[in-house]
Amino acid sequence: MKRQLATICLMTAFSIGLTSPSVHAQDPDGLRGIRIVYVLVEDVPEGAKKLGLTAETIQNDVELKLLLAGMGVATLNDGHNLPGRPHVYVRFTLTKGAEAASIQVELDQDAVLDRNAEHAPSVITWYTGYLLPNPTAQSIRDYIKSGVGAFLNTWLSVNSKK
Repeated sequence: MKRQLATICLMTAFSIGLTSPSVHAQDPDGLRGIRIVYVLVEDVPEGAKKLGLTAETIQNDVELKLLLAGMGVATLNDGHNLPGRPHVYVRFTLTKGAEAASIQVELDQDAVLDRNAEHAPSVITWYTGYLLPNPTAQSIRDYIKSGVGAFLNTWLSVNSKK
C-alpha cells in the first residue's frame, strides 16, 4: 500500500513538473552587476555514481557554459571573497532505483534586508528546477546545462557582454 501511494505521488509530481520547469525569484535586477561567480555542485547521490556522473563532470559543464557566455568564474576559495559571494548552486537527486531525478540550478548571493538592513547570507535570487523520468547521465547533464542557459539568458538581459 505504501509503495502504491508513493508511486501515485511520484507520478502526480511528474505530470505537474514535466510540462514546464519551475522558475522562481526571477527579478533580473538582482543579477545586475554580477561579473564573476563561483560554482558549487552538491555532492552527487550514490545512484548518480552508478550512472557514471561525478560532481567534477557537472562542475566542468557548468563552468564552461558560464565562461562561454562571458561570465567570470572564480575558484571556491576566491569566490568567498567576492562582493556578495554570488554563486551558481547545482543540486540533483535521484530516486533509489534511478527511476526519476530532480534538478535544481540557482544563483545564490548575500543580500541586505530592506526593513532592517540586516545581512542575509546566501539568498536564492534566481532559480529553476526540473523533474525527469528515467534519467540518464546525459539527460541529467543536458538539463543542468539548460538550467544554466536559462540563468545566463536572465543575466545577459541586465548585463552587457564585455
